[in-house]
Amino acid sequence: TGPASSPHAVGTFTLQRGRLTILAKRLTFTEGTVGFSGSLVPYLNLTATTTTSSATVTIVVSGEATNPKFTFSSTPALPEDEVLAQLIFGRSMSNLSPLQIAQLAEAAAQLAGVGGSTSLLENLRSAIGVDDLDVTTDEKGGTAVSAGKYLNDRTYVTIQKGDKPGSGKAAIDLNVGRGVKLRGEATDAGEAKGGIFYEREY
Repeated sequence: TGPASSPHAVGTFTLQRGRLTILAKRLTFTEGTVGFSGSLVPYLNLTATTTTSSATVTIVVSGEATNPKFTFSSTPALPEDEVLAQLIFGRSMSNLSPLQIAQLAEAAAQLAGVGGSTSLLENLRSAIGVDDLDVTTDEKGGTAVSAGKYLNDRTYVTIQKGDKPGSGKAAIDLNVGRGVKLRGEATDAGEAKGGIFYEREY
């Protein structure tokens, strides 16, 4: 709600499906929510679980999307560095090579340093449920959050935010039929654009 120059967002998305990428390791979120309480910076509470050869690893992503916190745990219980070793390499710290230990330290540093001070400037109307959600951490420690929602069979809304200034954007796609789609997009830098696209599957 509110004017386009200063929108006020309140509401919660319930996770339908989502993915988390840490370095080359891709995980699936099993549960979570994305909430807005007035600020345009969403608050994350997401959980991903995966099974390695010797442990079940749980990763919780929480906090503001511009500065998320990653928490690792496992069953059976292991120290956090052991959990990270199991997650990335599928083996114990004692069985890692010097190169793998260096990569593990780099991954830990990246996870400790993700986030930034910029905020989302997308005006997305309240909706319940997220159809797509991605949280990606790249090799340089940058993080990005993308969420998409089908408003109906023909209309799809996407919001996206990275940790660099001006990286936020919102888009809406309307399928008008016969392979023709209309797309409108606005960025947190105040830019807006639209287009008509034609898609055909063979």
